[in-house]
Amino acid sequence: MEHSLQPRRTGPRSRVVVTAAAAIAGVAALGVSMFGGGPVERPDRPGTGLAVQLDALRGANDLVRATRAEVGRDPALYPTAYGRLEATLPTGQRTGGEPVPEIRPAALAQLARTDMLDTPAWRAQYVCLSLSASETSQGSDARRASGAPGTSGATDAADVLERAGLRARAEREALGYLRAPDPEDDATTSLATRAAFLQTVACLGRDDQVSPATLTRLAADTAQVDLPVPALYAVEALRAVGVRAHATRVLRHAGADLRRTDCAGPEPIQRAASALLRRQLTRQTRACLLPALHDPDTQTRWLVRRALALGASSTSSLPLPAPPVAVRSDGLVAKSPTQLGTLTATYNIARALTASGGQQRAPGWLKKALRRLGSDPGLDPSDRVLLAMTCHRLSLGCGPQAGKGARAAAERAVPARLTTENQHSWYGATAARAEFGLGCPRTSVESLAHEGDALPAPSLRVVVVLADAGCTTQARRLTEGTDLVAQARNALREGELGAASDAVQAALAADRSIAQSFWNELPALLEPYRDAEFPDLYADSPGGAASADATRAAYYLLA
Repeated sequence: MEHSLQPRRTGPRSRVVVTAAAAIAGVAALGVSMFGGGPVERPDRPGTGLAVQLDALRGANDLVRATRAEVGRDPALYPTAYGRLEATLPTGQRTGGEPVPEIRPAALAQLARTDMLDTPAWRAQYVCLSLSASETSQGSDARRASGAPGTSGATDAADVLERAGLRARAEREALGYLRAPDPEDDATTSLATRAAFLQTVACLGRDDQVSPATLTRLAADTAQVDLPVPALYAVEALRAVGVRAHATRVLRHAGADLRRTDCAGPEPIQRAASALLRRQLTRQTRACLLPALHDPDTQTRWLVRRALALGASSTSSLPLPAPPVAVRSDGLVAKSPTQLGTLTATYNIARALTASGGQQRAPGWLKKALRRLGSDPGLDPSDRVLLAMTCHRLSLGCGPQAGKGARAAAERAVPARLTTENQHSWYGATAARAEFGLGCPRTSVESLAHEGDALPAPSLRVVVVLADAGCTTQARRLTEGTDLVAQARNALREGELGAASDAVQAALAADRSIAQSFWNELPALLEPYRDAEFPDLYADSPGGAASADATRAAYYLLA
């Protein structure tokens, strides 16, 4: 989960799974480094104003944003699912108010087809939640008050996914993960993903394909998990298919958390899930949850509102404010305009600072945010490795969560062979080993895709991360016969800064000779990529808005 403060990326994971293409684009930013290749004369090191200009990429959560461009208000699956669920919950003043606009199946199918952030199974999950919200708004008061998503509406969800061309792939992915979870996923991510996918296959009427042994294992893991949100989702998903489960470990500690007199403990979303598991809302918990009704994340607001509804019958409870979500006339919900940073973008900028010699000049707001995450016991486990990598790159002590991330990186196994199916886990594990200097893993890459005489961007990234991890022999072999410097020049002229940077790093990794004339031309070639307002930041293409990844790519070229 990227710490853009949803348990995000992300569905119950804050999003725990993304599409392979999006995932590789995210982790591809992790592996590029600089290598030898002999002494050459370079221009004076640029980027003296980089640290100051990073304010342009500062997110509302004090992490670095992926791009300076403002997030628009176009609809997306994640806010549509949780925004509709939130909008159907009672406020205490009323049980309805203005009816929530019905969702148009054609609009939802188009959104499921085009919102590429998530894999087919996760997109199916959000379709099911979106449609279950419509059923909840028309259901009984008891069901509406509970706020838990149902699993009916299989025909509608299946029809929408069929129209989107996703149904078969979504069912295959969800059932496959339930039967054999990804061994690279930590326990929390695995539980959250299985809970979501069980809910999805039940929504699509395919829960009869899930074996009793799979359900038993999920129930056992629910008892052992120590985070309330995935435990709650697992309990509810299992209950919907007739299996009783108990969040034993969470409930063991929930009482003390709910009675705390301060709000410095768990995040609001975890506190809300804990209250829902105990079916108890203390006065202290209510006071801590009320401000979260204005949280930018729709999933957080939905769970918080569900928890606050536990005290709705109390005569001393004031009515809750109406949900801030705006459901469009077609039933969809737009993204939140809040501009949040992510750990992936923050890591890219940490690398840019290092390449420009500004490692010690990282902004105070950024270092404070990283230390805060490193001390947060509620940090999603899937964020720990990237936090550790960022802090390591900046030589910054970030506390126990970063320490756990560094240990997880060392323990993470790199697959023995790179394949289409394992490219996400292979890349992430190799990049983590490279960051911490853990040496070349025992892995092989037999061949790479070519586009004529050139290596496409994904192949270049593989070469660079191999070399960064110390696998220089393989890196050289994979680039034989490719004019990487010519490819870099062409990429810059065609508006592809990231590909150009990767090509140069691959050339350096392979000990290719790079003429002095190239380094002399480089500042002029990069000039069109500089942000017009913040010239020490760079855009992905000429004339665009600055991005963290492009800025990293530029400084790796200029270093």
